[in-house]
Amino acid sequence: MPENSNDFVTTSRAAKLLGVSQRTIHYWLESGVINAWKTAGGHCRIPMSTINQVLNKRQEELMAIDGPVLTLLLVEDEAELREVTGAVIQHWQLPIRLLLAENGYEGLILAGLHKPDIILTDLMMPTMDGFQMIRALRNASDLNAPRIVVMTALEPARVAALGGVPDDVRVLYKPVPFDALQAIIRERLLDDRRGRYLLRQRTGPATTG
Repeated sequence: MPENSNDFVTTSRAAKLLGVSQRTIHYWLESGVINAWKTAGGHCRIPMSTINQVLNKRQEELMAIDGPVLTLLLVEDEAELREVTGAVIQHWQLPIRLLLAENGYEGLILAGLHKPDIILTDLMMPTMDGFQMIRALRNASDLNAPRIVVMTALEPARVAALGGVPDDVRVLYKPVPFDALQAIIRERLLDDRRGRYLLRQRTGPATTG
């Protein structure tokens, strides 16, 4: 029996600390990736020193990767609103790269070049509007299925009358509800392991409410 039981954790606790499933912990134990001590009853107890080694290695790997985690493309024809929205997003200091476009045509070009994770777009724009851009994006097979979020001053009935947007596209009505927008971005970051780590390091425990 170890001298200090506080220096050891259960497989369930280890899974929570490392952000993986308990099944993954058992696989690591079986394959020798991590070591454990067994109680008289056959229950595994993992040294905290091992947990810290894994966490430190993960942090070193993350810090070795330069640049932001996610790319967000903002498509808005009104210069003032584009600048204000961009400034608010950057003020959150989240690990994202922000790209700006003035209309759907520019948005498509930037989307093709940079493969954004999130596209935030207005609907009524010159040259190519948001409806047209969204349809074009959905027909493009090489964009890694970005999360599309619409921000518009149109009433829901008007959006529907103009052709509507796909069911999985989130619609935010102007003035832009920045709390809701930040929650969407944080949710996308939480879907990414490195994003989840950096989000916790920069802003504390993340919530989407």
